[in-house]
Amino acid sequence: MSEWDEWLGRSRKHRCQMDGWRSQALIDSLELKPLSGDSLPMLWQWIYFLEAPQRAMQGADGHPQKGDFFPPIANPRRMFAGGRSILHSPLRLDQPAELVETIMRCEEKSGGSGNMTVLTVSYHYHQQGQLCVEEERDFIYLPARAGEQPEAVCTDYAEIASSDWTREVATDPVLLFKYSALTFNGHRIHYDRDYARSEESYPDLVVHGPMTAILLADLTRRESGSELRRFSFRARAPLYVGDTLRLRGNPADTDGAIKLAAYRPDGKVAMTAEVEMF
Repeated sequence: MSEWDEWLGRSRKHRCQMDGWRSQALIDSLELKPLSGDSLPMLWQWIYFLEAPQRAMQGADGHPQKGDFFPPIANPRRMFAGGRSILHSPLRLDQPAELVETIMRCEEKSGGSGNMTVLTVSYHYHQQGQLCVEEERDFIYLPARAGEQPEAVCTDYAEIASSDWTREVATDPVLLFKYSALTFNGHRIHYDRDYARSEESYPDLVVHGPMTAILLADLTRRESGSELRRFSFRARAPLYVGDTLRLRGNPADTDGAIKLAAYRPDGKVAMTAEVEMF
């Protein structure tokens, strides 16, 4: 028996009107490829079904307190570390939709950052009684880092391998604020520089992993001219405000998968992703 067994299988539902303003705001803020109709591309569901906890139910980091729906995991630092999404049929704008969120797994692991807890949650999006999108998200909870020496910020851009598909996206505090606002993300590492440095020992504000994933998915839409059917990603290293995101991709190889990556200034891979198209 795991201490988290009683949490497994817990579900909750959210309903949302899929208004077009949010999608247009995402397009304008990230300079994404515009929509060609009323169908939402893969991953854009992340700007809908937003959780708005009461102020008294917020944790010190800005996330909703644990122990309500998410288990009361002791490690304080939370990351959206990766996920897998399948698009069965697009969610459509100006119609109501429903999300069913379910706790799938909660496991203790060890890694380079010490002991961690990996929480996997499923998200099933329905519209007009039909399952449109299903996904799993992996959240990693890490030990406290207050007082540790942060890594040095790299200002010289290292050379990286050439790719067929490329895009450069400069980041600044306004971009991070707008994405936090669009996703109602209260995590202080994205807008509170003092908190990011003193409590989580980052050298500066942290670029949102999901925003990087959306930009990688958009690179594929731009270059291939098609919509995504499957998308999986894994965050591997943080990016910081002021970094230029170097997005790279190559057309599908023999197994039909498109490989994508986002690079840090120091040349390290910040995120990898894999895509299958319709």
